[in-house]
Amino acid sequence: MNYLYIILVAALLLVVLKYVFNVSLKTLGELLLNIVVGIIVLWIINRFGGAIGIPNIPINFLTALIVGVLGLPGVLLLLILFYFKIV
Repeated sequence: MNYLYIILVAALLLVVLKYVFNVSLKTLGELLLNIVVGIIVLWIINRFGGAIGIPNIPINFLTALIVGVLGLPGVLLLLILFYFKIV
């Protein structure tokens, strides 16, 4: 249920960005899609990655934003940061 709140807050933030910075709806839709896909990928990694030694990555607003902006390379960045305990 927390993931739904993250998505809703991200959507609300995107609407605010739309009106403040006059960003196109297409760009905002792509960003929201990246956030949703990133949360799903992080959930899959957290669910099944422990068996092969992948660290648990918390799913919060900051990680969702990183994945939303960077896409799947953002997921790889988070994996590297948490694997080497940089974060």
